[in-house]
Amino acid sequence: MSDVHEALLRGLAPGAQMWLRASGNSLWPLLRDGDSLRVERTSEAGLRLGEVAVVKLPGGVLAAHLVTSLAPLRTASSVGVLDPLPLEALGRVVGFRRDGVVRDWPAFSRLVLRFLPATALVLKRVPLARRAVRLLRRNS
Repeated sequence: MSDVHEALLRGLAPGAQMWLRASGNSLWPLLRDGDSLRVERTSEAGLRLGEVAVVKLPGGVLAAHLVTSLAPLRTASSVGVLDPLPLEALGRVVGFRRDGVVRDWPAFSRLVLRFLPATALVLKRVPLARRAVRLLRRNS
């Protein structure tokens, strides 16, 4: 996501939404490279554990990652790699489009997603689980 996307997102009123294209696979299998994300403008105070937040990383890059902590705000990839601090919250993902189909991000998913990074870190220690994930990623 570029500086232009950041400026457009910052220009939105709280609660307003816009579409951004995802790049990378840090939230695989939830989101894939090329998916379009429907992002709702919100501040850090509006985020909840388990949501996918759009944050500005210290290097200036925007990332859509899972909220793992609120005080301080921490986000991580689906495999538990924490983003460096400090983070600036710009929005939350409320839906996505893949292969022309728009899907809302279900609110109940927060309960499951808040544990995904920690679960992934445990499963990384299991060789059979790592092989299974590699196979799934190749076929998705």
